[in-house]
Amino acid sequence: MQPTKMNTSFLYAVVLTILLSLGLALFLRSSAFTVQHVIIQGLKLSPESEILKLANGVQGQNLFLFDQEALKQKIAIHPLVQSVQFQRKLPKTLVIIVTERAPVALVVVPKGVLEVDGQGTFLRRLESWPKEDHPVLTGISLKDTVGPGQNLANPSLTAALNLLGQAPPELLAQMGELHVETNQQMTLYLRSGVEVRLGQATDWKPKLNALYQLVSDNEYKSFQQGAKYIDFTAAKPVIGR
Repeated sequence: MQPTKMNTSFLYAVVLTILLSLGLALFLRSSAFTVQHVIIQGLKLSPESEILKLANGVQGQNLFLFDQEALKQKIAIHPLVQSVQFQRKLPKTLVIIVTERAPVALVVVPKGVLEVDGQGTFLRRLESWPKEDHPVLTGISLKDTVGPGQNLANPSLTAALNLLGQAPPELLAQMGELHVETNQQMTLYLRSGVEVRLGQATDWKPKLNALYQLVSDNEYKSFQQGAKYIDFTAAKPVIGR
C-alpha cells in the first residue's frame, strides 16, 4: 500500500504546482499590471519629452509582458542614448533608465558646432557655444550630410579622439584646441594660450604625461606668461619664448 500513497502524494504535488503556476501566469497577465505611468531616469542632456515620445507605445501594455528589446531599439534611435534598462515599480509604473553618450569634444563646421563622443558619434549640432565646454577640434573636414546618431568615421577625427582619450583628466581640462593636419600631425593650444607641438604618434601617454608634469611645475609657472610654444617633436621638450 505504501507505493500507492507515495504516487498519490506526488500526483497531488504536481497538480498543485501546475495550478499555482497557471494562477500566477493569469495574475501577471491581468489588468492589475497594465502600464499607466512611465518614469525616465538618467538624463542630463536629452529632453525628457523626447524619450517619453519614443516610449509612448508601452502605456497600456502589461508591465511584465511588453517587448523589452523592441522598446530598447525604439529609444536607442535617439542620438544621445547609449543604452537602456528597465525597472518595474508595481503595480503600474515602468521606470526607464537611460545611459547617455557623453560629449568629449567639439568640431567646428560651417553651420555650427558638432558635439561628438569618444567613439566619434555625432551627438548634436549646436548653434551657440555649449554651457559645458570641451576641447575644440579643428582641421577636420566633415560631410554636411551627416546626421545625429551617425558615426562620423573620419580618420583625422579618430586620431584626435585617440589623443584625447589618453590625456590625464587634469591636462584635458586645460586643453582649448587640438588642430589636426592632413598627415595627422597634432598641435595643441592650451587655454593659457601656449601652443604645444606634439607631432605624430599613436601612443600619446608618454608625451601627454610629460606635458602635464611640465605645465604643473612651479618653475614653468613662474615664466609661462612669456612662453609662446612648447615643442614636443624632439627627444626633449623645447620651450620657445
